[in-house]
Amino acid sequence: CLFVYLHFRKNKNFTKSLALSVFLTCLGSSFTIGYNLGILNLPGEHIKEFLSRTMLGKNASVAENTTNLVTPSFLYAQVSTAFVIAGAIGAFSCVNSLFAIAGGIMVGPCVAYSQPALLFVGRVLNGLNFGISMGIAPMYLTEIAPISLRGGIGSLHQLALTIGILVSYLATLTYTLNTSTLWPISVAVGSIPGLIALILLPYCPESPRFLFMKKGKEEQARKAFQRLNCKDNIDETFDEMKREMNEAEKRPKFKFSKLFTQKDLRMPVLIACIIQVFQQLSGINAVITYSSTMLKTAGIPLMYIQFCVVAVGAINVLMTIISVYLIERAGRRTLLLWPAVLLAFSLLFLTISVNVASSTKDPTTARTAGIISAVLIILYVCGFALGLGPIPGVIVAEIFRQEPRAAAYSLSQGVNLLCNLLVLFSYPSINDAVGGYSFLPFLVIVIVCWIFFYSYMIETKNRTCDSNARDLASPKIVACQRPSRLSYKNEEAFYSDE
Repeated sequence: CLFVYLHFRKNKNFTKSLALSVFLTCLGSSFTIGYNLGILNLPGEHIKEFLSRTMLGKNASVAENTTNLVTPSFLYAQVSTAFVIAGAIGAFSCVNSLFAIAGGIMVGPCVAYSQPALLFVGRVLNGLNFGISMGIAPMYLTEIAPISLRGGIGSLHQLALTIGILVSYLATLTYTLNTSTLWPISVAVGSIPGLIALILLPYCPESPRFLFMKKGKEEQARKAFQRLNCKDNIDETFDEMKREMNEAEKRPKFKFSKLFTQKDLRMPVLIACIIQVFQQLSGINAVITYSSTMLKTAGIPLMYIQFCVVAVGAINVLMTIISVYLIERAGRRTLLLWPAVLLAFSLLFLTISVNVASSTKDPTTARTAGIISAVLIILYVCGFALGLGPIPGVIVAEIFRQEPRAAAYSLSQGVNLLCNLLVLFSYPSINDAVGGYSFLPFLVIVIVCWIFFYSYMIETKNRTCDSNARDLASPKIVACQRPSRLSYKNEEAFYSDE
């Protein structure tokens, strides 16, 4: 809260109503997502023991050494998988934060009653909230923000998410709730932010763009706009939205299928989907969810793993704060591309260091390689948090007109969650099979996606969503050309429904 206040207070458009709306959205949605993503990382061994005892009737150490497909590690991975599958369903739903509250309450008594079903059901409910919030929160933040603050406010979603991850790590240290009986309480605590948001968010303004362009309620939209952006020229803003509406009325009502058939949407849709592949298949949620497993593979002593995990979470928050500062200065394209280079080099050298740590017989070499691996994981998180963390949500919201934006956001988040599911489901098995080489698939995907965005991603900073959509409607758009050099006098491609 202090950072947001100090960063935005000098801007004449950052009103108290805007600040409250941003804070509650980030608390009830973004923070809760991050908390639920990271909360099962450090208690992993306790969760495996609980699942093994209640579902397999064996101690985890015995069950792990069997040749059966269903092991404690497999069951532990399915808890994360259930969370993401429900998230994919929730991405195409439209309900409120009750899922987050119910999910946390459901998990709380699972150990006391020896009921693993409560854990799975609770995580499914948390996942539904995750999917809904991932689509709605960034879009709402982008729509209520003035153009001059849109990038910074849009990136606060990712900042709150990383803070949620860090808090979940702190809540599950061995000194707090990371015990065989208390870890479910740490999951239940995650329902508190959702409860606060559920009570207070109804008092915040609705998005003026949504009220005016979707509901046709101009008077309510003007009142909401004045509460959120009292210093902006309201008539100029609404004249621009009216022009966009008039242009939209010339075309048939937008259908989801048009995302795949309209020529002017081909490049924005491609970018919206590939940017989520870039983000998720870079392996970040494998790090967030299984970093304790990664560090164990790298040879870090068990007593130090939890501190390394907390360091990863803290660096994630710090770098995301820096990205909020840079996003309106360096631009979206710059932050998308160049921090990813650090991410790629980290993955490459991490592959080398982990293999050295796991194969050498020299204790000194193994210890040194383990320390290097921990540092490389932190550098990886730095690269991700500066770019691939906050930038995708901002870009997807900025490259579509009002009509297709919601549908495109749902599609984009669906791709995000499917990629997330693939990573969380497959990483434990891949890590068991190939050890240190498990980072190579992430590296290949990062390189391929980087080449695509270097070639085709334009800069969207300080430009209207409509103008960004016009630029990307051109079949000849390439990133090295500035929008002013492109010829858009003939707008046939932009308005074609073919």
